[in-house]
Amino acid sequence: MPSLNEVLMALEEQPTGSVIYAATPWRADSTVVVASWDAPPGGLAYLLEVEPARDVLEVWSAWRDGASPSAQERCEAVTHYAEHDAYQPA
Repeated sequence: MPSLNEVLMALEEQPTGSVIYAATPWRADSTVVVASWDAPPGGLAYLLEVEPARDVLEVWSAWRDGASPSAQERCEAVTHYAEHDAYQPA
């Protein structure tokens, strides 16, 4: 299974409307499954839907003058949003 880092680095390739489920605690190396709402995998927790995760990364970049987030920064931004329902401050 892919890691959270791998999924977020290839987020544009993930199907719109899918959900990211990950092993907790959420870290870059957490095991991840991208699946539909009606097929949550056992043992993994809901992290975020693919489309909002894309939005999180767009906002991260916009708030940092168009910078591209590193793999670690992607994970931090998405998990921050999932935990706080808010974008990670710049």
